Amino acid sequence: MNPSLRFAAAAILVATCLRGAGASAAVPPDVDAAAKKEGTVVWYTSMIVPTINALIRRFQETHPGITVQPLRMGSEQLPARIITEERGGKYNADVISGDDFQFHQLLEAGAIARNPNPEASKFIKGTVDPNGYWTNQFANTTVLAWNPERLKADGLKPPASLNDLTKPEWKGKIGMDAGALNWYVGMLQDSRANGDFFKRFAANKPILTSGHTDTAVKLEAGEFDAAPTVYGYLADNDKRAGRPIDFLNPRPLLITLNPVGMVKNAPHPNAARVFIDWLVSKDGQTFMETLGEQSSRTDVPSNPRLWDPKRPFFVVRPPESAQYTQIVQQFKALFGIPG
Repeated sequence: MNPSLRFAAAAILVATCLRGAGASAAVPPDVDAAAKKEGTVVWYTSMIVPTINALIRRFQETHPGITVQPLRMGSEQLPARIITEERGGKYNADVISGDDFQFHQLLEAGAIARNPNPEASKFIKGTVDPNGYWTNQFANTTVLAWNPERLKADGLKPPASLNDLTKPEWKGKIGMDAGALNWYVGMLQDSRANGDFFKRFAANKPILTSGHTDTAVKLEAGEFDAAPTVYGYLADNDKRAGRPIDFLNPRPLLITLNPVGMVKNAPHPNAARVFIDWLVSKDGQTFMETLGEQSSRTDVPSNPRLWDPKRPFFVVRPPESAQYTQIVQQFKALFGIPG
């Protein structure tokens, strides 16, 4: 099925099942009333457009009177956009969501307002900020994927672990997202011994790609045999669509967070609170799962092919700003990434 139609079908299904749900009990009545008076919430996000549109439709069905105005951009663009606006005395955004590394930059810059989640206890440990500044909106898993057709042509067996990709027969047959800093950082956070893995992996000269989606597309096109930096939901969606891709959850299974939070000096703070509350509520998170995203709420069943919280996983955390530049330089030098 076409991805846009699949998203639309999911939206209709859940809207039908859950229609009539109102504002979450976590939002006080006075905040809900004030939100309706504001009438608008401006959302800066790096999510893909079909997901953004489906979420907005579902929210506005259950929260009539509040219009969501989205602005979609890449995660790497979010910090510069927010900080530049604030330095110019402009406060346009109410809510921001994106990759944890870029969100953390905004947090360190003081651009995020405190907005504690009253249902924090219902989330997996490490996926809600203990200081109340953010909650994980959805999680991405990084899987080891391969092209069965390409492997058969090259006489290779599917890799059983990441270490298989360091063997001589894989040289020149691996793809890697040149922006997969979260994978590099997560592996080293899990175990410093993985530094040796990266040296051996880099010696096999992985072919660099320009994003997680680009990696999956080129893998399926047969430009290389395997890739350790494909997002799980992409691999799972494409496999079920009959494309030439298969995957496994490696150990460690890295979990990358995508937090959502309220922007400091938000022009519509009450509407922002209502929108964030819904995004991380059981209703919102259940809907997110129908769109292929992974919830970190303990009361929302996850896709077991992608993330079974009962099995070992590791939540990647952003490096502190003092270390960030050095880590980026090390990553680029190791894999010959320009810039």
